[in-house]
Amino acid sequence: MAPFRYRAFISYNHADRRWAEWLHKALETYRVPSRLVGRETPAGVIPRSLAPIFRDRDELATSHSLTGKVEEALGQSANLIVICSPRSAQSKWVEAEIRAFQKLGRGDRIFCLIVDGDPHECFASVLRDADGEEPIAADARPSGDGKTNAKLKLVAGMLDVGFDDLRRREAQRAHRRMALVAGLAVIGMLVTSSLAVIALRARNEAEFQRTQAEQLIGFMLGNLRDKLEEVSRTDILDDVADHTMGYFQAQQRDGTASSDRQRANALLLVGRIRVDQGRLDDAERAFNASLKVADALAAAAPGDPALQVARSDALGWLGMVAWYRGDPDKALVPFRAAMPGYLAAVRAQPRNPEWLIRQSWAHNNLGHILEAKGSLREARIEYEANLALCRRVAAMKPHGDNERKRVAVALDNLGQLFFSQGDLAASEHAYREERAMQQDIVARNPKNASVQSDLAQTDVFYARVAAALGHDAEAQASLETARRLGEALLANDPGSAETTGDLASYYRRLGRLARLDGDLGGAAPLLARAQELYTTMLALSPDNSRGRMGLGYTVLEQARLAWKSGDGALADTRARDAAARFETQLREHGDDRGASLAMADAQWLLGTLADARGQADAAKAAWSRGLAALSVFGADSNDPDQLATQAQLLHALGRHGEAQPLIDRLAAMGYRDAEFIAWADSRGAAGRDTVAAADPRQ
Repeated sequence: MAPFRYRAFISYNHADRRWAEWLHKALETYRVPSRLVGRETPAGVIPRSLAPIFRDRDELATSHSLTGKVEEALGQSANLIVICSPRSAQSKWVEAEIRAFQKLGRGDRIFCLIVDGDPHECFASVLRDADGEEPIAADARPSGDGKTNAKLKLVAGMLDVGFDDLRRREAQRAHRRMALVAGLAVIGMLVTSSLAVIALRARNEAEFQRTQAEQLIGFMLGNLRDKLEEVSRTDILDDVADHTMGYFQAQQRDGTASSDRQRANALLLVGRIRVDQGRLDDAERAFNASLKVADALAAAAPGDPALQVARSDALGWLGMVAWYRGDPDKALVPFRAAMPGYLAAVRAQPRNPEWLIRQSWAHNNLGHILEAKGSLREARIEYEANLALCRRVAAMKPHGDNERKRVAVALDNLGQLFFSQGDLAASEHAYREERAMQQDIVARNPKNASVQSDLAQTDVFYARVAAALGHDAEAQASLETARRLGEALLANDPGSAETTGDLASYYRRLGRLARLDGDLGGAAPLLARAQELYTTMLALSPDNSRGRMGLGYTVLEQARLAWKSGDGALADTRARDAAARFETQLREHGDDRGASLAMADAQWLLGTLADARGQADAAKAAWSRGLAALSVFGADSNDPDQLATQAQLLHALGRHGEAQPLIDRLAAMGYRDAEFIAWADSRGAAGRDTVAAADPRQ
């Protein structure tokens, strides 16, 4: 296990996020029995701790292939743990992570954890063997192994030791520590039940008894829950939660406002326990009960912001239940209903950072769901609201790096959304501000490699937008900054495939700008350096799709350079090489938009080269293949790079009536990419006039 950076990589569907969070914490806080530490097993030398465990925290990503960081983490993980549910079984991302890990030759180090659904429906097809047999798995469901034993089974598999040995050792270790806590839990249940009976029989004392009972319930579901979670024994709360629900169902709601607040909070905590256990029906009942109490409290005291937030929290959790069930349409209803409560709390206490952050999370969650549904305009509104709130919190602590990073992330998400929607000016503005913020953070943390890497990536995104707007000098300066940072980062960490790939992309983009500027002699060594770095990256991580695609982009750019230099034969050879690389990627990831656009670009160049040789049929076939590759983009796509390539292909095929509306849309966006402008120039004055119409400098 020594060569690996991570003990395990947790693969999961976003709907099972809470299970992933529980497992991540449970494994990283697990202390290996001292008598096992240092023992040699087939899995390696047993460590004292299982940390670190990798869990990708990015949710609802718009990317259509695994990110470089995820692929690098897979390569640096000794084991892969798959959280299995009907949702993960249908997840393309979970399947992609499993396939990537299998390609590393470590298929025997894949472990499964069932958290929900029928076992026959919760395994991804790639986990089954050639005969269709399902893998042996730990089962965290109450009807299976339970969370504690399931965790120990995973640990036993990771360490390659006996499960019974670990279980006995865990029981011995926890006995003394849990005696007091378990005793308190049992006493609490008895007291809760007794108080409930007393409250029902002695109505003249019901108010006092209810208050006492509900205070105890609040303690058990709150403070005691935290203590039990630390030792992975929240299963003790199962009966507490059941008694709590029974107690509240038997009670009449005629208590004091204070008692009702405790009731609403306790029911919310019951629901969260059930969510953690994957018992979504029970969770929904508890959240609905909490909402009923909170509704009445908020209506009676509309000026109390805490009550408005309590009501919104219950609605928000109902939305999460729907989201975990894979029903975004149903999730939107309570999510939207929760927003007024957060707004009211912020209006009442505009300087309360807790309320501001809660509201920002609500906007962010709405934005993610809307983006996943394809409602990008609505998602943009939510993301912008999230950004505004992050700014307000950051303003309260202007030199706080965490607060500023939160703003930077919000700007980055918006920048990507703006670009994909064709709002280039807004995208440039977002990245320009993000870059300034990252530069300031780097200035205060000059030795922090992570913030330097963030700045380099921001410079690249900014350069992409600047180039699309025709601001080539700014794009080049931004890429030069990224290149310098990348060289320094690679010098400090030469074995990092991710850092190597980052630097390769900087050189490749600089080579493209040099070619477009007519500096053919300067472009060649830049592209050669990019090719060298991508080759090194693939040597470090052979199955890294980012490295394969990056090398393909570089070869295609070298083909364009050869064409520009007058060597049509070399251009054709390299364009075919690039197309073959993109074809390999598309066979594995058919909906990869990046690979689809790259394939279309390669086919456009191949068709143009064939046309120059007088091979009209071959040219038409290549252009048609390129157009077909773009079908993965929807008809309502506003991605400017895709629209530009599509317009060129349609024009080449003689379908000018279909190409012109795309050209007009690009002009309205202010799209001035040098590659596209050069093509427009080759079409004649009409093409130049149309494309230049939106540029105020003309």
